Amino acid sequence: MPVRKRITWGSEATLSDPRLQGLDRIVREIRRAHGRPPQEGVKGGKVFENSNEDLPARRNGYYHEYDVQIAGPDGRGKLRIVLGDQGEVWLTGNHYNDFRQIINMPS
Repeated sequence: MPVRKRITWGSEATLSDPRLQGLDRIVREIRRAHGRPPQEGVKGGKVFENSNEDLPARRNGYYHEYDVQIAGPDGRGKLRIVLGDQGEVWLTGNHYNDFRQIINMPS
């Protein structure tokens, strides 16, 4: 598996993409809603199959994906959040071409 950039959450986090404002709140709300999208502008919750083994190997159903800032004619942009069952947070801004892991995000 290729090395992924890891971004430590906090005051030093460099998430300049305006679609990621409030990322911690979005993730908390998804987790509180037991995997259901919490708000307008976020949809999804289906199992992320990890068929290309982009993320660490886990059992089927471990990862779930969410679209953020829904746009375009089909209602889906390219920004995705993938959440792991043990609190992992992964981002891809280019529809799964690469991932960034956010670490130390408060739950």
